[in-house]
Amino acid sequence: METKHKIAKYAGIVIVATIFCRILGLVREVVISNKFGATIETDAFFIAFMIPNLFRTFLGEGALNTAFIPIFAEYLTNYGRKKAEYFASNVLNILILILIIVIVLGIWGAPLLIDLMAVGFKSNSYKYELAVNLTRIMFPYLGFVAIAALFMSILNSYDHFLVPALAPAMLNISIIIFAFTLSLHYGIYSLAIGVILGGLGQALIQVPALVKDKVKYKFVIDFQDPGVQKLLKLLLPAIFGLAINEVNVVVDRTIASSLVDGSISALYYANRLVQFPLGAFGIAISIATFPTLSKYAAEDNILELKKSFLFGLRMLTFITIPSAVGLIVLRDPIIRLIYEHGIFSKTATLMTTAALLYYSIGLFAYASLRLITMVFYALRDTKTPVKIGSFIVFLNIALDLFLVRYLAHSGLALATSVVAIINMFILLKLLPAKIGDIEWREEIYFLSKIIVATLIMAISCIMVSNFLGGILNLSNKVDQLIQVLISILAGGIIYLVSSYFLGVSEIKNLKQKLKIIFRGKI
Repeated sequence: METKHKIAKYAGIVIVATIFCRILGLVREVVISNKFGATIETDAFFIAFMIPNLFRTFLGEGALNTAFIPIFAEYLTNYGRKKAEYFASNVLNILILILIIVIVLGIWGAPLLIDLMAVGFKSNSYKYELAVNLTRIMFPYLGFVAIAALFMSILNSYDHFLVPALAPAMLNISIIIFAFTLSLHYGIYSLAIGVILGGLGQALIQVPALVKDKVKYKFVIDFQDPGVQKLLKLLLPAIFGLAINEVNVVVDRTIASSLVDGSISALYYANRLVQFPLGAFGIAISIATFPTLSKYAAEDNILELKKSFLFGLRMLTFITIPSAVGLIVLRDPIIRLIYEHGIFSKTATLMTTAALLYYSIGLFAYASLRLITMVFYALRDTKTPVKIGSFIVFLNIALDLFLVRYLAHSGLALATSVVAIINMFILLKLLPAKIGDIEWREEIYFLSKIIVATLIMAISCIMVSNFLGGILNLSNKVDQLIQVLISILAGGIIYLVSSYFLGVSEIKNLKQKLKIIFRGKI
């Protein structure tokens, strides 16, 4: 019970902070779509921004963090804080050296990267050169966010979640400010400047928390340190595993680069909407759960590890399934409200709406995959996700090439959802070999209640949205906002009430969990 309370408390902290960051993220997308629409410039920017983000996955909160936290937790549990912080300092210094080399190579090799990741851009010299220039400007962003991610891992391991969860807000705030102040003179380059300074802000905002917690830094670079050797053994398979996942993203963008202008932007805008509940709830729950999983793995306490995983999975089920269905049934009014203004056209709205439908199908799988993979990583098994991912990447490419013929850019979104669902089921099938048999009957019974409550919610959302659409002037942004907010609020209330009467335990214990979350140490 104590473990559940702890996870609920930390997940609540991360969720609240992440919702704030995601709201700022939506504001950021509103500003970008208003200022630049879905055009050649935004296609070039989103491809260029994707490249340092791709490397960030390997050197930041992706592979590095999943390998770092279990070892740091082992040091804290078995050797004490001094040893753990020596290890962290060593990793930080080595990381900085690697980042300097990667950034220099990335700036020099920007044309090659664009050649690889946006084949279709070669037919338009302006689009190609713009993407190259933006990539060179934004590549140092990788260094700042990688360091910020390591700071986050250290603070999370000490059960500090609020400041690291708020750090991404710095990127959103920076882009918004520079889009407003510099776009008139510098165009799309204003966003690149915002990205660089936002990444720096993500790292700097966490420094006071590290100082307050008296985390000791030591200037040491020791590649022979046993902790670093362990890290490398976990890191390399983790990199390959995440590389496989990112290949799917790159393939999608590469194929989209050969479609009509705006296809990449439509996929990006739709994916950002899916990322709102995924980041605010799915990833937040995984972030809050991972240190606990790593601690129990270090203690070889598999029973508690399994309980923590199943509790996290239930939280994901309870939140992400209704979120996905809500996005599907309200996709038209949501996209019209958020994006359709400025130079963002109705055609762009239709393209984004279609992509959002297919991305939303896989929302629960995206969130669950993150948590399931965390279990394997906590147990220091980074090879199994890699093996499964190797199969998944080929399946994704095949589905991309097949579905893009019939659904254009939307087919790429559908392929992403389908392969995520398949990946999730395969890993769930293999998980008992690591943590023992799982009693799925009770989990399936819980899932059935959530599905029923979600269907009731969906019908309610459609009815409320259609009713408001008939009495409001939907050419007016205020009326659009009223339609979306009331539909979401009504759907949320009906979902909670339905869940309560269906006997969903998470609802009956919600009051207690809220007390745990808000009374706990932040």
